Amino acid sequence: MYEWNEAVQQMIDWLDAHITETPTLLEMSKQIGYSPYYCSSRFHAITGVTLKNYMAARRLSLAAEALRDTDARILDIALNYGFSSQQALTRAFVYAYGCTPAAYRRNPGPIPVSMKKEVLFPEYYEQGDRNMEKTILTEAKVRVEYIPAHKYIAVRDAQVQAYFPFFERHNCDEICGGCRTTS
Repeated sequence: MYEWNEAVQQMIDWLDAHITETPTLLEMSKQIGYSPYYCSSRFHAITGVTLKNYMAARRLSLAAEALRDTDARILDIALNYGFSSQQALTRAFVYAYGCTPAAYRRNPGPIPVSMKKEVLFPEYYEQGDRNMEKTILTEAKVRVEYIPAHKYIAVRDAQVQAYFPFFERHNCDEICGGCRTTS
């Protein structure tokens, strides 16, 4: 099953790279090496959203970001992110965010945007057929050690803000009292 997560992640990466174009399922499936049917069904099974809805949400989010961050015309933004017209962007924007693109541009507030999905994380293996294979799981080894109470001495250098530059300026043996190893 892990190979499908990798394939779906490749689909997501490919879709995000071609988001301003008009990518088709056939083009994407050729890039991934699976049939369009399997790409579509596995994408939905692993991400929980259809390819069409994922692309629509990502395009609308990127259009909202462009409205907020650029001075481009709303029509240009709409066409750039795959909407057929400014009216199509406005309909989708009002449905998703409750305001028009022009109103959002005048007063950009927080809106729920669709982020790029990442499906190669363990939480995607916790449900149903997404379980990790038992062959790649190993038993965790736990070791508890008791350290006796000790005093703490802080050594500071006002000219250094990090650990490694500190020891580049100072002799480790002088600061730490030499290297001591215990078994």
